[in-house]
Amino acid sequence: MSIREKYGYTLFSQSAWTARRLVEAGVKIVTVFWDTWTDNNAAWDTHHNHHPRLKDGLCPKLDQILPAFLDDMDQRGLLDETLVMVISEHGRTPTLGNSPGGAREHWLGAYWGMFFGAGIKTGQVIGSTDREGGYPTSCPTDPQDVLATMYYLLGFDPHQTTVPDRLNRPMHIIPHGDVVRALLA
Repeated sequence: MSIREKYGYTLFSQSAWTARRLVEAGVKIVTVFWDTWTDNNAAWDTHHNHHPRLKDGLCPKLDQILPAFLDDMDQRGLLDETLVMVISEHGRTPTLGNSPGGAREHWLGAYWGMFFGAGIKTGQVIGSTDREGGYPTSCPTDPQDVLATMYYLLGFDPHQTTVPDRLNRPMHIIPHGDVVRALLA
């Protein structure tokens, strides 16, 4: 089976394959977004038909593409120096809504992320939520903490590094946030 077949032939899978090729060519930052243009808007916003969309489309695709990408990166010696973050812009409601087939709406109380490579200690769970998955009960992590960790792994001190604003005043690269030390190997 060819490497492209291992990834699969969706827009997202081929974007992940292209991301690997860009990293291999020396590109420092690559972003890949989930394909929302096939399978009747297959984005992870499951505002309707929650369970069927996860079972029949979203989870099988991610289960194929993410390991193919990580294995490919590792086999080429790229994963040790490449930070891979699988994250969303927000969480999902801890309980299903009443839309046909169930629904999970946008939720700011808690969400998740998976991190690989670049000095990340894998195979662990950091933090926990209440029984419903609605709010953090241990190790709450702000999105700025994720950015601070990313900048740290890129070699920038998130508390000292500044960039000029439009008036040429030095501005910190993030307004607040701490490196999530528990993520680091």
